[in-house]
Amino acid sequence: MKTLFARHPLAFSSLILIFISALIYLPQIGQMGYLNDDWYLMYDAQVRGADVFSQVFASDRPLRAFVMAPAFTLFGLNPLPYHLSAYAFRLIAGLAVLWLARQLWPKRPDFSLLSALLFLIYPGFLSQINAIDYLSHLVSLAAITLSIAFTLAALKTSASAQKWSFSALAVLLGWVSYGLMEYFIGFEGLRLASAALYFWQDDANGPLRRKVVSLTRAILPFWLAPLGFLSWRLFLFSPERRATDTSSQLGALLSSPLITGGWWLVYLIQDSLNTIFLAWAVPPYTLAFTLRLRDSLLGLGLAFGLGLFSWFIFAKLIPSLSQPDISLPSQPLWVGLFSVLVGLIPILFANRHVEFANYSRYTIPGMVGAALVMAALIFALPRGHLRHIGLALLVGLGALTHHANAVNAVANQKVIQTFWWQVSWRIPQIQPGTLLTAMHPGFGIQEDYFIWGPANLIYAPQKQTGPQVKISLPAAILTDENTLKMLTGQGREETERRGNLSIREYDTLLVLTLPNLSACVRVIDGSAPELSTLDDNRIRLVASNSNLQNVLPDGSHQTPPAVIFGPEPIHDWCYYYQKAALARQQGDFAQVAALGDEALQLGYYPGDRVEWLPFLQAYASLERQPNVRQIIRILREDAYLTQQTCQNAQAWELSAPMRSLFDELLCQN
Repeated sequence: MKTLFARHPLAFSSLILIFISALIYLPQIGQMGYLNDDWYLMYDAQVRGADVFSQVFASDRPLRAFVMAPAFTLFGLNPLPYHLSAYAFRLIAGLAVLWLARQLWPKRPDFSLLSALLFLIYPGFLSQINAIDYLSHLVSLAAITLSIAFTLAALKTSASAQKWSFSALAVLLGWVSYGLMEYFIGFEGLRLASAALYFWQDDANGPLRRKVVSLTRAILPFWLAPLGFLSWRLFLFSPERRATDTSSQLGALLSSPLITGGWWLVYLIQDSLNTIFLAWAVPPYTLAFTLRLRDSLLGLGLAFGLGLFSWFIFAKLIPSLSQPDISLPSQPLWVGLFSVLVGLIPILFANRHVEFANYSRYTIPGMVGAALVMAALIFALPRGHLRHIGLALLVGLGALTHHANAVNAVANQKVIQTFWWQVSWRIPQIQPGTLLTAMHPGFGIQEDYFIWGPANLIYAPQKQTGPQVKISLPAAILTDENTLKMLTGQGREETERRGNLSIREYDTLLVLTLPNLSACVRVIDGSAPELSTLDDNRIRLVASNSNLQNVLPDGSHQTPPAVIFGPEPIHDWCYYYQKAALARQQGDFAQVAALGDEALQLGYYPGDRVEWLPFLQAYASLERQPNVRQIIRILREDAYLTQQTCQNAQAWELSAPMRSLFDELLCQN
């Protein structure tokens, strides 16, 4: 193994990167699905085809269509190839960083490998699980790291044909990267620092002025990438989104330069600390220690195993090849710090900040620099066990973070699949134009398309033509403003976002709720809301405005596409509950009772007491007193549910003896 590494250090290092990254990113990739913005992207493509991406991204990043359109043409709605592609491009970026580091420190294959490894498993960027939407980010990342590596290759070669070829590739890949993600222009700090280091090493004893002149002349052609992009962006393109509108961001600085500049300096320091150091502490702490015991133990086992493997590689195979080098760790430390600071400037310019829960993508321009800084600090430790423990700890933290991130993504996917399969069991068809609102215990519903995306993929997947994608079933999330509109049941809003036209009419509301994974989805009937003590207070507020007439009980059932929502779940209690709730809406109480009897015979029981209510009404209508008594006995353990059921039961058509029984057992204080 030592001989193999000595003869082929780049190839051997590449194999190590592939092996470690595959163990980190691939084990659960087949269980991941759509997340966040993936929903509206895939719905748009479903109803309009791959050409829709030109319209979707025309407002801010038009080049993204050249990634997403071919991807959808090849992969369709299947999430797996998107996740595999996201991993592949992150791996390509890791190999590019390895090549870049090998060019900068050719005598230190150990440092090059560690830098590339820390970059590849960097735990501060957590959005790879959002593979469809972030595929463009990762293509852009691969392009810019290759661009910078080709820049070094062009500077180092003396053959004119190779120099021109490498230079052209560097500029072209730079254009591709910035066209996909404009804020990646911060990577120019890494390009400049890498080129400066090369000239410093090449003429270590020469005067500073000569180095600066040589650097300026050599790097000038490569500025075609950022300058060409900026010329197009500033003078030829007019973005519609404020977050990517340069003039609006510049206006904030010009209107209050001292205050804005001061805050930018504070945020630059804060975001630099987040990107370099806290990325190795905050994400693993917030993600890994909230898992179930089994998943935590698996993650810790993976972290320990890969940490031990890394210790073996660096302690047993590489040290004999590495001679002491006075350039380490000072050179990569300064290159890394400079790269991080410059990389964060475009993000601050757009009034955005590094925040791991929602904006981990803003660590990307500083990822290479952060990896170089951490690798330099590891190599600043004394040779021996302390250094090896440090690198093993970082590898373990990266592995643990991404394991936890993947586990959470899979769990969220199961929540979404469970939710919408149950909705499909309960609701054959939904009246077009119905305004949906929903809550479930996943990652959180932060945008309306987290609701209308899956709903329309199930109930309105038909092809569309025309200038806009019309959302048949719009949605509104339960913000304070929207909640007030739902309570009044008044108002009409017409919104367009990225070519998606939604018309919200607040008097057509339908409320869906899943308080936890032990319970079943409930479709709220506003005329007699059946609410659980587990329900969110916002659901309670708007429940009475939920119009059950928007559910068309006699329509043909829509089956969720398995490629998105997975195979149909087993028919456990929630299946029987949903079918009973549907039969209850149709007035078929004999069917409701039959479903309840069958579920109980199979050993299924509610996870939430409120789920007894369809069966209580059916048994009461059929004069089945023993069953009624048994259910009421269960309901009386919950005072809130008891009072609510007593009130709702006043509208049930019951015989006089059954009404007396309800009054006696349920409605007496």
